[in-house]
Amino acid sequence: MAKNTRQWWWVALGASLVLAGCGEGVDVEGANPDHGELFAPPLENLDTLMEGAPDNATLPGEAKGDEVFAPTFYDLIEQQSPTANQGSRGVCSIFAAVALMEHLYIKEGTYPDKDFSEQYLQWSAKFEVGSFPNTSGSSSRYNLQAISEYGVVEEAYWPYESRPWGASNDERCVGSEADRPTECHTNGHPPEEAVEAPKWKLPTSRWLSTRERDIKAVMKNKGTAVVVGGDFYYQAWNHGASSLPTNREYARKGYVLYPNEADKTASRQKRAGHAFLLVGWDDTLSVERVDENGQVMLDESGEPLTESGFFIFKNSWGTGSWGTDHADERMPDGYGYISYRYVEEFLSARAAELPVFEEPEPDPVCGETLSCADESCIDSPLCEGEPARFSSEEEVAIPDNDPQGALSTIEVIGTSNVLAASVDVLITHPYVGDLSIELIHPSGDSVVLREANGQAGADLFETYHLTDFVGLSAEGNWSLKVVDHAGTDEGALLGWDLTLVR
Repeated sequence: MAKNTRQWWWVALGASLVLAGCGEGVDVEGANPDHGELFAPPLENLDTLMEGAPDNATLPGEAKGDEVFAPTFYDLIEQQSPTANQGSRGVCSIFAAVALMEHLYIKEGTYPDKDFSEQYLQWSAKFEVGSFPNTSGSSSRYNLQAISEYGVVEEAYWPYESRPWGASNDERCVGSEADRPTECHTNGHPPEEAVEAPKWKLPTSRWLSTRERDIKAVMKNKGTAVVVGGDFYYQAWNHGASSLPTNREYARKGYVLYPNEADKTASRQKRAGHAFLLVGWDDTLSVERVDENGQVMLDESGEPLTESGFFIFKNSWGTGSWGTDHADERMPDGYGYISYRYVEEFLSARAAELPVFEEPEPDPVCGETLSCADESCIDSPLCEGEPARFSSEEEVAIPDNDPQGALSTIEVIGTSNVLAASVDVLITHPYVGDLSIELIHPSGDSVVLREANGQAGADLFETYHLTDFVGLSAEGNWSLKVVDHAGTDEGALLGWDLTLVR
């Protein structure tokens, strides 16, 4: 997040600040002379900002038909990072995306103090995603794609530069935006420290209907802010490049009303766009409407016409000038109110989910999360007196009527002595009465677990408990021998387990 610096909204700054700037330079001649010297910041090519945005009619509704919303919703303001300042670069959609990302990290709570680099995201959107390489402008769609697919670094690894590159930075950074190399729109490439730094991500984002109830439903039910961007109407924003009179008080309060017809016509002569973050709403706020002359509009009885119903938004124009004079103490400096009608008719919206972090794997603990049979646990005090299971799943054929029988071996590593032992045996055979089973200790001592008793029965799955090897070392090769003492029947040892208490 770029550090905030004070802006002097009403003094002559030329093009040194991009108050509504979001990218590609758009000529904004005919500024309102009431503002003194010309204040004409570059504004984004609207087509760039809105590329791919679907019509509301094609998007699903978010709100239930009978869902009720509170008159005001300021809760999400407490989950926002400080107001940022994009300076004189046209990258408002980058700032809106980073504002959303920082908000989602704050809300998720695992890493609530992250400060992400707008500088890096601008580079990633153009060089990694490949969007709009010939302009400094971008869109929320591709910015959030860059965050989801590639991630961004923290601000400290590549701090934001508030001015765009010119010829003094790179001799190629002259002429029209379209003729400049992409490096001129990103202020170069990230330093090695940023390339090697950890990359932080969000889940994929999605288009969202800009209908009032749908945006409210996401804020209320998901508890998350919504990034929006689209048409810029100069008088409605009280912007210095408006050819119509503007209202300084409304600018200080951050009011953005629905544009009157004259503002629509005049603004479309120099089409531009802006992006920002919606963080709440206020149905109770009522603001007097103004006409093309900047005068309050009146109804037939001479009473002021008002507009009610506003979304609360976080802007990227810094603090100290615009959106600084709020009656509601919950509203931070640099925030504003924008008409529901404006948002629904002229903007597009995207929403994203909270980041997801995998719980770090704890160090394994012998006898708990790590089997005492593991080689690293052989001499662990935590495994003393605890059963450790060793297994063989190798299938071994039992030869018919052969005293050599079938032999399977399990290796036990460690220096502990046996306190107790048990054996689980799984055999498939049509006549188990022909079989004898013997366990052989690494020392060569053995114990017969089962005699050939001649009793009929198919297959065998039995557990044998024994104390014959108590006090002997557990280390070495333990063997299980199965002998078929009669002819005509064949079978197999399917597997066996040796459980030792050491």
